[in-house]
This record gives sequence, structure tokens and C-alpha cells, in this order.
Amino acid sequence: MTFVSRHWVAIAAWSVLILLLACLYTASVVSPYRTTFLSGWLLFVFFLVLIMYNLRNRPPFFRLGASIDWFQLHVSAGLLTFVLFVLHIGLRVPNGLLEVTLTLLYAACAVSGIVGLILLYVLSRRLAMGGEAVSFERIPIMRERLREKIEDVVERTVSEDHSTVFADFHERQLASFLDGPRNYWSHLFGAASSGRALLTDLGALDRDLGEKERERAEELRVLIHVKDDLDYQQTLQGTLKYWLFIHVPVAYSLLILSFVHAIVISVYTTG
Repeated sequence: MTFVSRHWVAIAAWSVLILLLACLYTASVVSPYRTTFLSGWLLFVFFLVLIMYNLRNRPPFFRLGASIDWFQLHVSAGLLTFVLFVLHIGLRVPNGLLEVTLTLLYAACAVSGIVGLILLYVLSRRLAMGGEAVSFERIPIMRERLREKIEDVVERTVSEDHSTVFADFHERQLASFLDGPRNYWSHLFGAASSGRALLTDLGALDRDLGEKERERAEELRVLIHVKDDLDYQQTLQGTLKYWLFIHVPVAYSLLILSFVHAIVISVYTTG
């Protein structure tokens, strides 16, 4: 589906949904109870549609349509649930444990969804501007290889050049930097990281180095820069992935509890 056709499909879907909401509002003037009943079940249907986006991305499910189309549907449906939710509860304060829990779950789901949308927009742009993308699953392997290469440079400097400058630098600062991902908050907010500080400190050693050691120092600069870039990639990609561990469980809890709520109300009113 092209961008233009996707645009018109989105307009058509929004038009149908807005017309449906207008019908619900008109019905509320005649029968407030019927509007509450209809908007409640419509909310549940919307929750099912929202959950389908998560299920669509799982391997066992048949992937009908493009992911970008499902994402647009997910965002549009999520925004419209706010209107439906307000229409459903009206201006009254939720009453009872079940209603209060549902309201809190919906608020948590809506806020986490909006935060996720902002993160996706901001971090995806930063990743695109950050150079070549790296597979998230391969980052730990690549980081381990970098650590081995850096330690090899340090060992060669000791054994071949008979210099302990880099060995001391490794022991003081470099070892902890190579031990795992570093500078999460610095990378997330775009502040200066300890990787850049290491490069500055390494540059300060130049005046005490010989020609051969300067070549080793240049190797270290490149490897430290690559390691810092891997940490940057892991921070941004990991944030986009791990945010789902908040949003998705809340969404499933909301879906299950809203179904229980609908059944309880249906049994109570028919009884």
C-alpha cells in the first residue's frame, strides 16, 4: 500500500469512527443508559483491535497487512478510545473497586502509549542520524570482540614496546568501561558520556608516547569510539524494546478486566 492510499484509508477509517461517535452522542440524549452500554462494548472491541497489533507481530500469527498500516490503526484506535472512555463514564467519578481499577489501568495504558509514541518518534530519528544500524541481539557479541581487541592492543604495547602506559590506563579507567554497557542516561538524553571522556584522557597521554605507541593509541581511539557507539545503540534500541514490558502487560490486564466488567454489568442488569 502506497503512502497516498494509506492516507486515504486512514481518512476513511476516521470518518466512519467519528460518525459512529456522533451516533452514540445523539443516542445519549435519548437514552443515557443505552449509550453507556454501547460505548462500553465498543471500548472493549477497540481494546481487542489494539491488542491485535501486538499479536500480529508475534511469529505464530498470520501477518495480514503491512506493519506500518497496523501501527497507524493502533495509534488511531488508541486516540479514539479516549473519547469513548470519556463518553462511557461521563462526568462522574468512578465508583467501586472494579471501576477505580479499570480507570487506573486505562490511564496507565494511555500514558504509557503516549510516552511510547514520543520515544518512538524521538529515538528512531536519533538512531537514523547515528549512522549504520546494529542488530540489538548482536551488540553483546560485538562488544565482547571489541574488549578482546583492546586488551590485545594493550598486551602488545607491553610485550613489544615495553611500555606500561596503556596497561596503567586500562587498569585505571578502561577496564570498567569495557566491562559492559555504560552511560545509559547520558546516551538516552544525549549528554556527554564517559566514552568521550576516555578519548580526551587518552589524547592527553600523547605527549608522553613514542611513534609506535601513538599508532597503538590511534587503534585504541577507534575501538573506544566504536564501543561507545554500541552502548548508544543498545540504550536507544533497548529503551524502545523494554518500554513494551510496561505497556503490553497493562494493556492485557485492561482487556481482561474490562471483559469481566462487561460480564458483571450484563448479568446485573439482566438479573
